[in-house]
Amino acid sequence: MSKQALLIIADGMGDNPIPMLNDLTPLEYADTPHLNALASKGLFGNVYPVKPGVPVGTDVGHLAIFGYDPYEIYTGRGPIEAYGAGIDLHPSDIAFRGNFATVDDELMVIDRRAGRINQNTEELAQAVDGIMLSNGARVIARALSAHRVAIVIRGKNLSEHVTTTDPGTTREGKRVQQSVALKEDSDSIETARVINELTEKMYAVLSLHPINQQRIIEGLPPANMILLRGVGREIQAPKMTESFGIRGACVAGDRTVLGIARMAGLDVFHRESFTAGYDTDYIGKAELALSKLKEGYDWVVLHIKAPDLAGHDCQPMTKASTASKLDKMAGYILQRLDLEHCYIGYTSDHSTPCERRDHSGDPVPTFFAGDDVRTLPIEDFGEKYLVHGALNNLTALDFFHIQMDHLGAVKKLGA
Repeated sequence: MSKQALLIIADGMGDNPIPMLNDLTPLEYADTPHLNALASKGLFGNVYPVKPGVPVGTDVGHLAIFGYDPYEIYTGRGPIEAYGAGIDLHPSDIAFRGNFATVDDELMVIDRRAGRINQNTEELAQAVDGIMLSNGARVIARALSAHRVAIVIRGKNLSEHVTTTDPGTTREGKRVQQSVALKEDSDSIETARVINELTEKMYAVLSLHPINQQRIIEGLPPANMILLRGVGREIQAPKMTESFGIRGACVAGDRTVLGIARMAGLDVFHRESFTAGYDTDYIGKAELALSKLKEGYDWVVLHIKAPDLAGHDCQPMTKASTASKLDKMAGYILQRLDLEHCYIGYTSDHSTPCERRDHSGDPVPTFFAGDDVRTLPIEDFGEKYLVHGALNNLTALDFFHIQMDHLGAVKKLGA
């Protein structure tokens, strides 16, 4: 291919006007001269992650960004977390997204994230890894980012048609849920039974673990349970890189994003300093992404998780600060890339409005810059400044195809 492209994903950056920010969004409030300059050099607009008014999860939003129709291939969050953990799924496996959590002796949920535990989770996951269940199934457990963990049950005659054990985001104080079958067939009934068996075994193992005993001594909430959600089977989908004949790379700290990228056929790159938090190494990520372009990758994705965290925590000033840091990173990249040879794109997987503290169905600020891309004048960068742009009312999947078309990777329809 004659050109390359770099795509920056600002997870959850989209937002709504906030009174304490003078009725601006965090992105509009922040100082973003480099993002503004880039948007003025190409297509821009507010793009819907999937379709108008539909809130999506991080997993679904990124599937669309990576060129998939989530309505066609999505089977649940669990398989994506498994990919992110480096687990190669078997067709008979069922996979879950898990949270290390704190429960009491009655299995009442005290803290769904065990105080946002971010240390020693590998050892705790190892304690669960290999648990055998009474139906002969084996548990595979791998630590992910912070409190998150991938859980796979590997065995015969397992069903994904069951409920999971996490009582929900705002349901602390409720008991760990009993799994029940959603179908009346024997496989679903038996799978629900072994999930409940696993709940009991995880509590027994984790409660006695030395790491949790030490956390109690230090006054920290023990990670004595793993709450399960997002059950699903292996995703059956072609690798995007093979479908479009490109070589792709993904630089990220978030395991979910790395998992989707890996599933899509991209080579994934992660360093210890690339966290899924506020302390991530922005410039380090930029340097590594630039090095992958020099190595000849056609499409390089650079992911930043921090804006989403600020939205969930209702921290508008922090979210604006992440936008400023991201802009400095974009400036660093812009100084080292020639737009005659490499396009630069920017988008988000969804909006996470601070006052909502969750994902919304709003469109997200997006641009695609390059020396041969159509342009329009732009006053500044942010949601309200992009409403006259050419990308408005498109979807993330549309935006993906626009990038691939500029790379010459989309076949002509018709003669």
